[in-house]
Amino acid sequence: MTMKCGTTQPNSFVFSEETKQLLFEMMTFQEYSKASIVCWEGEKCSKFFYLKSGTVKFTKLTKKGSSLIMFIYGADDFFGEFDIDDVFPSSYSIETTEDSVIGWISKQEMDELVRQDAQLATEVLRWTSMMRKQSEMKLRDLLLYGKPGALASTLLRMAAMHGVEETEGVTVPIHPSDGELGQLIGAPRETVNRMMNQWRKEGVLTTTPTSMVLHDIDFLKELCYCEGCPAGICRL
Repeated sequence: MTMKCGTTQPNSFVFSEETKQLLFEMMTFQEYSKASIVCWEGEKCSKFFYLKSGTVKFTKLTKKGSSLIMFIYGADDFFGEFDIDDVFPSSYSIETTEDSVIGWISKQEMDELVRQDAQLATEVLRWTSMMRKQSEMKLRDLLLYGKPGALASTLLRMAAMHGVEETEGVTVPIHPSDGELGQLIGAPRETVNRMMNQWRKEGVLTTTPTSMVLHDIDFLKELCYCEGCPAGICRL
């Protein structure tokens, strides 16, 4: 076993403390209960968000009507889309997966801040570049190396986000259902079940109802042609 790829931290690390404090002072904070919709796919969403606590997922409906989880953001993450057109609809639905506190600032206010503050403008550019790279890597996972590669990459990202290095492997203290893993890679539950069963038999991983241990990190990296994502990218 080699060290797990990448390190994960909230994407707010690209902003200075001065910039974050400025944004927080201008934001309106709101409490959301679990399973609340922050924004629907296809509607105009002219806000830039900060997740003070809780978790949200970005989902997209497929032609078959199933839900594909594109991204998951947690505490101290910023999220939102900077579009070239103010009336461009949201690409995703955004839903809380637990009770959350979310702050927001209008994109008009953000535009004004960017025009006035060169440092903030530079940091926003770095943040948008990181988000673009994250989107590219997600599409890479979904399109280039088949469902085994997509599942392998998903498990590695979970390890980077939550894993603990131990003698027998990387312990991930969560165990999504096969259906939930399927939503992350665009595959039926049965497909995920077959791959996970095969990898258990081969000793790649072991699972309990509440956790997973990834024993053969190199095997998973080879399946998805892991590129060793930098901080902030190796995440769900």
